[in-house]
Amino acid sequence: MQHFSAEAKHHILLEYAPSDTTHTFAALANRHAIAGGKRTVQRWHQRWDGTPASLQRKPGTGRARALSAAQVRRHIAGPIRNSNRAARAVRYTKLLPQVQAATGAQLSLRTLQRYGKEEAGGRSTRGKKRTAEEMSADMCEQIAKVRRKLQRIGMQHILFLDETHKREGDVQGYTIVLPGEPPYIETSCTSSYAKRFDMIACCSGTTTLPPIIYSPDERKKGVNRAMLLSYINDLLAQAAGALDVYPLILLVDKATIHTEAEMLQEFHDNGCQDLTEVIRIPTASAKRLSPLDNSLFNVWRQRVLDGGPLTLDNIKRRMSAAWESITKADIHAQYKHCGLIRGSDVYFDCPNPTQHRHGR
Repeated sequence: MQHFSAEAKHHILLEYAPSDTTHTFAALANRHAIAGGKRTVQRWHQRWDGTPASLQRKPGTGRARALSAAQVRRHIAGPIRNSNRAARAVRYTKLLPQVQAATGAQLSLRTLQRYGKEEAGGRSTRGKKRTAEEMSADMCEQIAKVRRKLQRIGMQHILFLDETHKREGDVQGYTIVLPGEPPYIETSCTSSYAKRFDMIACCSGTTTLPPIIYSPDERKKGVNRAMLLSYINDLLAQAAGALDVYPLILLVDKATIHTEAEMLQEFHDNGCQDLTEVIRIPTASAKRLSPLDNSLFNVWRQRVLDGGPLTLDNIKRRMSAAWESITKADIHAQYKHCGLIRGSDVYFDCPNPTQHRHGR
């Protein structure tokens, strides 16, 4: 909303001519886009004595505050901060009766939201669900230990491996719909039991390595240890050796099919002596440590769906092509997002830094 100085109000009122329909209060308010319309101009005119000084805002004029600045800090900012640090959801609708009871002020929900946003600096955002274990100081220390090691080694020496999938009939779920138009998106299958295709994929800090994709007939009850070792034997060991980087370290999550000794032996048996270690990252840390989970697989999913609905005829080709389209820049962004770039703060995504106080 535009605020007018005393000089501006004075010049607007000099234009007023009650006998001229183009210079009435309503006409002036419309011409100068004055919020409040003709009643605002009329109130200015009642105070005006022909000088700008009479239009100066006097101390104490205007709407009185419902809450003082101290009350905002104590009854609005304080409870919100406590909820944030206790990892509890907080909403203005639940906070309103508490503030009213504590202060005795009958402020509206809109006023409470304005104080929360403008004076306390609060913003509504989508929360991130985490278990108590994931938010513990011990988990942060485990993640920081892995990050320090990987930062010393360098991102070109790090491989990440994980499994993902797509289903027949998957399609972009969001679209733009004009009024009166149907919101449908055509696809080949809408069943939650649509056929599922699993992919095992691996990337280094600079490139993606060839994936393997299993059809429903091949995967049967799911990807197992034998299928993973076969992938290493048939594709991954040779692709990793072709990187010509020493040493290489492979990181995987704690899925039961990921066995360090067997995977390492499979690489060595197939001529990839460059891989010196297989590390299983801490439980529930993949979203913070793995660039595949955070969030290279999401980039891949979007590209898989860019060409329209997935069908049994095109799903394998589209999954493979989308993975091969991942660039070095895409990978670097996700490695950075996981704190794996040398010099990054290993505690940058700590869920509760005020209580954990890492490094102090």
